[in-house]
Parts: sequence; C-alpha cells; structure tokens
Amino acid sequence: MQHHGDCVAMSSASNNDETKRKSLKELFSQNPSTPAVLEQTREICATYLGGTWETLKTNQIKLRVQEGGMNNYNFVVSLPDDVQTTEKEPRCALLRIYCNMDADEVTVETVIVALLSQKSLGPQLLGIFPGGRLEEFIPSRILTNEEFCNPFVAYEIGRILAYVHSLEMPITKRPRLMHIAEGMMKRLRQAPRWSNSHKMRTTLAKVDPALCPEMITIDILAEELEIAKKCLEKSGSPIVFTNNDVHEGNLLLRDGIEVTKEGLRGRQPGVDPIILIDYEYGSYYYRGFDLSHYCVECCQDNTNKEWPYYHIMQQQWPNEQHQRIYINGYLDKADEITKLNGAKRPQCIADLPVDREAATQRMLKEIRQFAAFPQLLWAIWSFRQAEDYPCEYDFVEYGFDRMAMYYSWKPEMLRYLDGCSS
Repeated sequence: MQHHGDCVAMSSASNNDETKRKSLKELFSQNPSTPAVLEQTREICATYLGGTWETLKTNQIKLRVQEGGMNNYNFVVSLPDDVQTTEKEPRCALLRIYCNMDADEVTVETVIVALLSQKSLGPQLLGIFPGGRLEEFIPSRILTNEEFCNPFVAYEIGRILAYVHSLEMPITKRPRLMHIAEGMMKRLRQAPRWSNSHKMRTTLAKVDPALCPEMITIDILAEELEIAKKCLEKSGSPIVFTNNDVHEGNLLLRDGIEVTKEGLRGRQPGVDPIILIDYEYGSYYYRGFDLSHYCVECCQDNTNKEWPYYHIMQQQWPNEQHQRIYINGYLDKADEITKLNGAKRPQCIADLPVDREAATQRMLKEIRQFAAFPQLLWAIWSFRQAEDYPCEYDFVEYGFDRMAMYYSWKPEMLRYLDGCSS
C-alpha cells in the first residue's frame, strides 16, 4: 500500500524533475559556446559517460548544433583530438535537450528509444536525465528533401516502416496520437488568438478555394478533428506500432552513402544505409498514417532561408510508380519477417491479400485516403507552436497552408464514411 508520505515524495520528485527540464531548456536555448552551456554539458557527460569525460575541463568540451530538430535542441558533443580514450569510450555523443515534451511523452519515448537501440534500429542510448538524453553519435547527416523524394530512398523507408510496424512495444495500445492532438486543441482554446475567427488563407499552398471554408475557428478545427477520427475508425487499417513523424529531418544517411538516380552507392553488407530516428510521437496508431505520411512530407521542406521559412511543393507528390516502389520495400521486408516467423504474417500485413498486386492496390488506396489527416494534425501542431514557441518561422501561415492541403485531401478521407475503403 502506498502511504501519503510516499505520494508527497513522488510528487516532489516529479516537480523537481520538471524544474530541471525547464532550466535545461532555457540554458540550452543560449549560444552553445557560452561558459554556462559548456559547463552543464561537461557535467552531463561526466555523469553519464564517465571515464575520460570525467577528467575534462569546461574549455575542452567541443559542442556544435546538430541540424534537423524542430522539437528538441540537438547538439554533437565531442572530445578534443589530443585526448586519449579507452576502446569502449565514445569520442562523440548526441545530446538531446527536450523543448516541448511533457513527462508522460518523455517516458514513452525513452522506453521506445531504449528498446529500438537494443534491436539496432537506432542510436545506442548512453544516458537519460531530467530534460534530455545522451545517444550514440552515428556519423551521418539528415536527408535532403530531394534525397527523401528519391524512389530508391522510398524503398528503404518502406522497409524501415515494415520492420517498425512489426514490433511489439510495452506502451499503451490506445491511439495516443489523437490524444496528443486533443491536448494541443485544449491549449489553443486558452489562447486569445483563437477566441476569434480567422479568414482562411494560403501563403504557398495552391488549393481550390471552393474546397475550404471562408473562416477558420477553434470549433471548426475541433469539428474537423472529430470527422477525421470517425473516418479513420472506419478505415480498416490495422493499429500497429508507428513512428508518426516520417520526414527527411528524422532520417539519417550514414557517412559514405551517396543517393543517386541509379541507387544508393557505398552501402555496406548488413548495415542499413538510412536510420529512422526521433520517436517523440511514436505510439500505436493506424498503419495508413505512417504510409501516407511519407508521401505527404515529400511536398514539404523546412529549409527556406527566407520568409515564411518553409516550402510547399505539391507537384512532388509521388506518382504511382514511385508509390509502388515504396510499397514494394514495405512488402519485401514484411515477407522477410514472415519467413523468420515461421510463415506467420506480422500484424502490419495480416489484413492484406497474399497476392502482391491486390495488396499493393489496397495500400495505394490507403495512402490516398489517409493523406488528409497528417495535414490536419500538423496544422493544429503549427498553430500551437505559434502560441508557445514564437520565432521567425511563420507557424501561423504554415498552419493555414496545411489546413488548405487538408481540405484538398478531405474528399478522399470521407470515402471511408461512404463505404469506399475496400
């Protein structure tokens, strides 16, 4: 039985961890070369990496920003070249500082990352602390949008997703992503901006205005979320373990690998050339969400150096041949898993016909009919970002552009309610 004193102690520890998370976030929002940031980095590395890292002075720590993260501060921390290490000590590590994750989200992602690292599906976990974690640094870089849209890369991503979708994870099996969206909606209802209605508009998206309402309100967002929920419940897409954030910034291309029009050059036997990272939104959800998310993100790019600091390229939606290559990667990997399981098909393909062409047709339709929901989810996310994390990136306009693309795909999603999912 838990005593009152135990509960108070647990509550106090939780509050203390939350305070540490906030202070780390504030500290690491500064220039990484400031003495305070370097000293905190040294302390974290000394504590969780030990060995040689414990002997370093603050001015010996090398720290640089790692590009690609929108939800966390990511840094590469390394030893000076003249410092010797033992064989098992890392010379580099990736330091992640959480920015906008609550305690439950941190717990879930930490469990996921730890288990995936044991399966060699991601970086090795080196340390966990309130407010962040240390990971193995994999010599690599994030994919560019052009590489992400390459059909050979699509094939590899399909293989990765099939493997991820086949995993059993000790986390809630209830669809957490909708709960996250509802939490973001709750935050928007508290924001003065959303006590008003807003004229529907686009900055970069090209969408028929007749598909969109004239105004966007918080109640309309809530209504669209409810419609999407009903559609997806009718989809028949199996609920599997999903990443829910597949885009180029969450995919690492190992050093030595080159993406070309002829394929991936420089790959080594038994080593995956591309690694999917960042499971902040990892949960059990519909297979169709991850499948469609790849195609949706082919049309987005956050590397624009001028306002509004993103690109929308609707013309880059993968054509059917491209999608078939992507699906072939998924089904090829699923077939390999089936053989390893003694002919037992994993949950991620258990609903599909055994015939390859029939299965492909089902997945092509699933990609189309799920394409609206990622747009709605990230529109709501973007509006929330604008409230809590204001910066030069125009999250408000980005949100409206994604709403426009949601409405352009909504008729496909509504086919689930019309009984046209098969």
